[in-house]
Amino acid sequence: MKQCRIEREQRENLDILHLDGALDAYSFPRLEAALRGLREESRNNVILDCAGLDYISSASLGALIGFARRARENGGDLKLVKLSPKIYNIVELLGFHKILEIYPDLERAVRSFTT
Repeated sequence: MKQCRIEREQRENLDILHLDGALDAYSFPRLEAALRGLREESRNNVILDCAGLDYISSASLGALIGFARRARENGGDLKLVKLSPKIYNIVELLGFHKILEIYPDLERAVRSFTT
């Protein structure tokens, strides 16, 4: 499995983290640190662009729920975009699609923060 690369893009009060690779027990701490850094900067509107994501562990998904909850408590949210069918099936199987907002494309997710 290739390690996950994370690239940050800022758009006004919104941060987009582009993910490429696999999010597992070894690579998730890097995403966790990036999300924690955003929270410390009071940047609570976050989109995870999962177009390049090959794999995500259920533990990583569970941790994302916690980040989304904290973002919401601070007036923001954590949203996912461009999930592969394989990853979406995992999200759906675990019932996380009821908790995390998922969008088919980046622009719809961006617009969801302004409406």
